[in-house]
Amino acid sequence: MSEDTTAVPATEPVAVEPQEPAEQLGENGVKALQAERDARKAAEKATAELTAKLKQFEDANLSELERAKNAAAESTAELHRLRIENARATVALTKGVPADLAEFLTGTTEEEMAAKADILLARLNTPGTPKPDPSQGATSQAHALNGDPLLSALTTKLGIR
Repeated sequence: MSEDTTAVPATEPVAVEPQEPAEQLGENGVKALQAERDARKAAEKATAELTAKLKQFEDANLSELERAKNAAAESTAELHRLRIENARATVALTKGVPADLAEFLTGTTEEEMAAKADILLARLNTPGTPKPDPSQGATSQAHALNGDPLLSALTTKLGIR
């Protein structure tokens, strides 16, 4: 058992100076090229027409039972899609999700969508900065209109009355 290992010699690309198509093909070549392009366009158009006719013929040949099955499958898919949209709208309205964010409620049941709505609302209502802690920082005590706040603070700290 011998293997045939004939090697094909590598060919180096030949440098060809770019020429105008008319110069390369000549007048008759350009006419032939245009004729081929026109024939291809006509063939593609005819193919599209025949494909459409074939589809129409196949649809006409379907039995009434097959057509009813296809219509039932399409209706079932549409019903499923509408039920999910209805559930999403109901959950969004019940939970108070903004209308432009209702699309983020995913799931196939109302319970799943309600859980997603709770998560979404929790993230939306989270403050961006921490709340101030009133026990820290300077306390503001009201001073008399003619009082001295520095003197009041020192007497309070030193326990002098």
